[in-house]
Amino acid sequence: MNLNAFFRSTKFRVLLCILALLTGIMLYSLKSGAHTDYLTRMMQSISAPARKASSAISGNVNTHLDTYFESKAYRDENARLRKEIAALNEQLIGYDDAIEELEALRDQLGIKQKHRDFVLSEPCKVLMPVANDLTHSFLIDQGEDDGITLNAPVICADGLIGVITELSPHYATVTTMLSPELSIGAVILQTGDSGIVEGDLRYAVDDRAVMMYIDEKSTAKEGDLIITAGTTGLFPYGLPVGNVTEISLEESGLAKNALLAPSVDFSALESVTVLLDFEGKGETFGES
Repeated sequence: MNLNAFFRSTKFRVLLCILALLTGIMLYSLKSGAHTDYLTRMMQSISAPARKASSAISGNVNTHLDTYFESKAYRDENARLRKEIAALNEQLIGYDDAIEELEALRDQLGIKQKHRDFVLSEPCKVLMPVANDLTHSFLIDQGEDDGITLNAPVICADGLIGVITELSPHYATVTTMLSPELSIGAVILQTGDSGIVEGDLRYAVDDRAVMMYIDEKSTAKEGDLIITAGTTGLFPYGLPVGNVTEISLEESGLAKNALLAPSVDFSALESVTVLLDFEGKGETFGES
């Protein structure tokens, strides 16, 4: 209901005139005393419809006014709640960032406790996977300007992830050990057997790699731990690579292969560390 239009209408003016007339009659009735009772009752009967209409209009106006003010109060409360929710969301985002940073630092602490000679980058955030790559290669948020170098190992507390294969000032691409492009000298910890770990697209779809050239007499079995050999100077000794899931004899019959499950869950990575320097870096086995 448009109150401004109603107050300006002819209907409202007529109602005011009627109310003024009725008020005058009633005042005259009160002044005249008992002799005017009959006249008062008559005028009350005549004015009853008008008074009823006035009451109805007044009630309708009050109802609309109540609705307006209640609606305004609701809008104000809604705006206040939205501001509070926005503030809480900002706090939640800050809390999640703090938790993520804490986990990254805890991961690095675990690495440093095991390998005190390692020089590590700042924790690197995993930004996105490389498109159409079955081997879980991904992009990180640090690059050449942050001290990252090509072919540097990328690790986490669980073990070896891969190496840096592409570099820009502020970003870098990590190729994982599931890629056929990467070869890693490795040792089976329980038996001492050495070999080469390589990715293979036939196995990468199941998050598996293969260790080749294992001695045909090896007693390696399912569950044995494979670690980096540290003989080429590209990787330090002792980084977990994966666990044996299956042993098979090569077709030539001269060596064995071991299918392995990586120590790292590539799909769950949020933060990684680049290994910038370590004891024996660039030195092949046997160098002085």
